[in-house]
Amino acid sequence: MKNVTKKLSGVTLGLMMVGVVHADTFNVTATVSSTIALVETTALDLGTLFMPDATCTGTGSVLTIQTDGTAASIAAGGGACSTDNIVSLAPDTPGIITVTGAAPFGTVTITSGVTTTDLVHSSNNPALPVIEHTSSLTLPANAATLTLDANGDGDIIVGGTFSAEDNAAAAYADGVYTGTYDIDVSY
Repeated sequence: MKNVTKKLSGVTLGLMMVGVVHADTFNVTATVSSTIALVETTALDLGTLFMPDATCTGTGSVLTIQTDGTAASIAAGGGACSTDNIVSLAPDTPGIITVTGAAPFGTVTITSGVTTTDLVHSSNNPALPVIEHTSSLTLPANAATLTLDANGDGDIIVGGTFSAEDNAAAAYADGVYTGTYDIDVSY
């Protein structure tokens, strides 16, 4: 009987050791960065232009700044303005907007031309005609995706379509004309 008791005690002790469980709590972390930065690396510049007198009746000529590396194109105006065209005296420079701070090798969607403003003479004289900014052009194209590099960076090339003001009442003044455009980038 003594042997049976010893064997039962050993089995009971072994079962009690198996039943011991150790639990612990561990932390989970996440860093959220919801900001994609857009940096103007090169400003969009129409160059130096000879602008038509703009006092003709009709539609103004149209200047398109290309995003593919080719020279700007100029389309003739219409009506009495058909011979009164924009002339490029010094070359344009497409803009370059650099995307930074995004996910490495990620893709973002580009939306351009959401809001454009006309280019206004630096004097802000309301009697002077404006250079109408009718649309922004981007490479990759509007609503297209841009694949980013290992740092989460990528370049958007910006051009646009600009025209002489239709049926303007005054001539363009010498000086600098400025305006703005919007580009939205999202995942």
